[in-house]
Amino acid sequence: MIDSSFNGRVRAWPSGAVRAVFSVFLLGTDVLLLALTLGNVHGPWRFVLGLLFALTAPGWSVVGLLRLNDTALEMGLSVALSLALLMLSAQVMMALSIWHPVALEEITGLLCAPSLALQSRDLRRFERPSP
Repeated sequence: MIDSSFNGRVRAWPSGAVRAVFSVFLLGTDVLLLALTLGNVHGPWRFVLGLLFALTAPGWSVVGLLRLNDTALEMGLSVALSLALLMLSAQVMMALSIWHPVALEEITGLLCAPSLALQSRDLRRFERPSP
């Protein structure tokens, strides 16, 4: 973001704004993925979207609420927690003989949505007032 008062120097966004933008992106991905899943749409875009969502959203739903203010730590913890949660969920589903990946995708999307929506509300604090 360029600010004219700094003569063209780039001003860093506050970490809360970046966190809120990422939460909005993941919430949009969640809603789109749920729509594609419920509409029984398949293909490479749904695969890529599902992979992106599965690697980030479950962990970010928990880690994003902690507000650690260290981007690398937050991203690393989000991916690690996402993988751990999905592997545990898949293992429990397989042990109970109820393995259904589409249902896991839908349930994960529904469980992550409230946390992502809550974190997305913070974006309003960083919007510029209109002149």
